[in-house]
Amino acid sequence: MFFRSQSHTQPPQRSPFGRSAEMVACLRGELLYSEKRPRDRLFDAIEALVGNSPGLPILRLTREAAAAARAASEQSGFGFGNWDVTSRAVVNAMLHAEVLLDRAGRPIPPGIAAQAAPVHGLAPENRDVTEAFLLEFLIRRMGDVTVRDHTALAHALFRQFDKQVSRDEMEDRVVLLLARLADRLELSQERYLPVGGPAA
Repeated sequence: MFFRSQSHTQPPQRSPFGRSAEMVACLRGELLYSEKRPRDRLFDAIEALVGNSPGLPILRLTREAAAAARAASEQSGFGFGNWDVTSRAVVNAMLHAEVLLDRAGRPIPPGIAAQAAPVHGLAPENRDVTEAFLLEFLIRRMGDVTVRDHTALAHALFRQFDKQVSRDEMEDRVVLLLARLADRLELSQERYLPVGGPAA
């Protein structure tokens, strides 16, 4: 996983939409941002490809996942046009979340050789682990995320542009993912911090 912390003083109260835009920009800067509905369709495609064709190099897995998600979405009437970039972002997040496994069942390490590395499996609960990574990345990289940012985090990570998906459900998802990170993050005066001090 990769993080670079930044030191910030406590910011004034901000609009959750403006705050979520900051978070989206933070993720985009490292090719990690994806909208929730396309992300879920890419997770489906990646899981199917790894299950049916183990050993695909990451670069090829990324391309074929984009093509499969595009085809499935066109059949279901889901309109989305940025599959190639989004597929790269989702696979990049999975790589840094250490859920893409080699033949021995070990996480494929990020680096210059990663795109050529064959993927033979996925870690258990790979979707939750990947989304928890995105949440932890934002907390560590931004350095000033507090409990007041739950709504902004929900919009940045899980906004689905679907009125049937309630804000409460998205915020519940944030809280559940934070619980997965209890051994890595702690609360100090309502601010989330890495356990043991600032990130290196």
